[in-house]
Amino acid sequence: MYGEAASERVHGSLALYERIFATYTGLDWRHVRDRAGPFADAIDDYDEQLLPELEGVAEGAGVEAEDVLALNVRTEVMFGLDERAAQAAAEAGAEAGECTALCARTVPAEGGRTIHAQNWDWKPGAAKTCVLLACAPHGRPGFVTLVEAGLLAKCGMNEAGVALTANALMSSRDRGAPGVPFHAILRRVLTAATFEEAVEAVTRPVRASSGNYLISDGHGHSVNVETGPGGPEAVYATGTPSLAHANHFLWQDRPFKDVGRIGGDDSLRRQAAAERALAAGGGADALVEVLRDHQNYPDSVCAHRDAELAPEMDYVTIASIVMRPALRTMDVSQGSPCEQPYDALDVAELVASARTAAV
Repeated sequence: MYGEAASERVHGSLALYERIFATYTGLDWRHVRDRAGPFADAIDDYDEQLLPELEGVAEGAGVEAEDVLALNVRTEVMFGLDERAAQAAAEAGAEAGECTALCARTVPAEGGRTIHAQNWDWKPGAAKTCVLLACAPHGRPGFVTLVEAGLLAKCGMNEAGVALTANALMSSRDRGAPGVPFHAILRRVLTAATFEEAVEAVTRPVRASSGNYLISDGHGHSVNVETGPGGPEAVYATGTPSLAHANHFLWQDRPFKDVGRIGGDDSLRRQAAAERALAAGGGADALVEVLRDHQNYPDSVCAHRDAELAPEMDYVTIASIVMRPALRTMDVSQGSPCEQPYDALDVAELVASARTAAV
């Protein structure tokens, strides 16, 4: 059903990443697919629901399963290049990403509930390939995620009140060794029945790449989990009431280098802007305002098209998402939040619709 409904956009995702890989690495899509194959076993061992779903998406969209697998391990394939090519890709910002995430409690006048938000920044072409996916997997909580068509999941929330945002990170250990890929972990977090299960979905497996996972729930729990490739030894968790994260490691004594800082100071500036907003307190409107912030433009939280860059080299705010786990609500903007309004979504209603459609 996912593949059929989003068929045109799945084809758009494949075309977009074919251009991105050609721009950054010179690899054609056939070689990208070949490099993705070794990750299949790790995905299946981690979560038996995922490979059949990828095959279903491919069948529905009229593409090959290897294409959809490659979409879901694109980060790890990029890191699997030889050292010189990987370094060149890193210096070009191939997987740096430019997402800014925040999580904090609102003021008592607004109920004192957790608000969890993010600007998702990526290539301009993704604006035409992303979808809002409501999914009701067997035996697990249903979820809603804003994601590029063909991928398993990205940021979102499930009906148990587990909310997730994520940031791309790069370390000197990221070399594309087979393991559980970033997007498979995102999907497993969103099918967790509890906050503890969600955190374990990040910390338990042998991960193939670095990443940051900001997780909260409707009971006031929140944690930021930075990870490098590997298992529990490569995890740094922070559980303060107010959390913010951009695209560099906050883990000071990490046992590897932070390659993500090669591209410049934009992540540091966005991190500082988010932390200032959290320190100032205020309500939900104050957190939303930082998502619209243009300070230090073009290295700002709210990112816009740079006409001097090729689309495959640029980053823009594709969407902004504001989640209230206790209420099971998500507000999503179709574009940058400074220009587009937020659409209010009810997670329970969307998941119920997914279940009815599946029946």
